[in-house]
Amino acid sequence: MFKNFSIGKAFILMENHKNMFAGIIILGLLLSITGCGMLGTKAKIEAPPAQPTATPPPSKPEVPPTPSAAPAVSVPKEAQPPVTPAAPPAEPKKEEVKPSPPPAPTEIYVITLKNSNVRAEPDLKSKVITTLKKGTKVEKIGQSGNWANVKLPSGETGYIFHELVKELE
Repeated sequence: MFKNFSIGKAFILMENHKNMFAGIIILGLLLSITGCGMLGTKAKIEAPPAQPTATPPPSKPEVPPTPSAAPAVSVPKEAQPPVTPAAPPAEPKKEEVKPSPPPAPTEIYVITLKNSNVRAEPDLKSKVITTLKKGTKVEKIGQSGNWANVKLPSGETGYIFHELVKELE
């Protein structure tokens, strides 16, 4: 096939097909760069800048060259990064579940008077929140002088004079 092929014909062929040869060379360089990147080397190869040509583009459409396999590059064992086995996944830490302390014993009061006022503050001049009937149960939250701070069945809190309630036993 290349029996009558000479160096002079190669230069003429190269002159006529500069763009195609430049494309093949650039493709080869890109394949080389990619190959180096896959091997873990940090070599940086830059393609030479494209030079404008004075020849007109060929009249028939060009067929892009098919890339050939890049030549195998052997890297010395010293240059290769060491392969370390993957560490086994860490076991999740088990949180100790401490039992919650038992709730403090709540004191339940019962209203002893027919209608008893529950106030916003521990004072006779304070605003009346509600009036409770005899037998209504409330939870004691605290004490302020002669006033019991209580939680009502509705969830509201207020103060009731201590003589109007009795601790439920």
